[in-house]
Amino acid sequence: MTRDIKISAAEHCYRTLSRKIIGLELKPNEPIGEHALAGLLGVSRTPVREALSRLSAEGLVDLRSRAGVVVAPIRMDAVRTAQFVREQLELAVVAEAAERPNRRVLLGIRQAIEEQELAILEDNPDLFFECDERMHALYCSLAGRDGVWAFISDAKKHMDRVRRLSIQAGQLDQLVEDHRRLLKAVSEGDASQAQEIMRLHLRRAMVDLGELAQRFSSYFALDAAGDAR
Repeated sequence: MTRDIKISAAEHCYRTLSRKIIGLELKPNEPIGEHALAGLLGVSRTPVREALSRLSAEGLVDLRSRAGVVVAPIRMDAVRTAQFVREQLELAVVAEAAERPNRRVLLGIRQAIEEQELAILEDNPDLFFECDERMHALYCSLAGRDGVWAFISDAKKHMDRVRRLSIQAGQLDQLVEDHRRLLKAVSEGDASQAQEIMRLHLRRAMVDLGELAQRFSSYFALDAAGDAR
């Protein structure tokens, strides 16, 4: 596997593994072998260990004495914390975006929504997720807060795994409707309405969290009673 020569081997491993974990290519509770990863990524085991240590600090992998390294299960507390941080930042973003109309950026948002509709027709959840990410990042650009998207992206990693499951579970038409209503509110300069729509939109995955935990029970951490936590 080729990598950007401008980044270190450890950074390459970290980015690749992080992407695979968040994208559910590496599933929660799945063992991760250092030797196999080193071969797959074309690096020695040292940068793999560095990457795994960093992912462990973020709560995306667990270092277990007997099982070795495993992808961390989805933990409710981590998801709720991620959702809270994301909500606070994105509510502030759309409020400022509503005060800074820019036809070019609004067109980009509209195109991202149209591509989401195409992704639904093609049954392509990866494309839907990619377009969704682009759309939210464009709102940061519209608000003149491009740098904020990096903070949001970092904060929402645990929530993103739930979003992936939610996308797999369907109900994408409702998400697209939210996106269209949000674009309308921002385009009309209605900051209050934009914030309300964004709040409801970001909480949809949280409303379905219990249902997702039951449907994908092997992916979630369980408490002593066997309930997702």
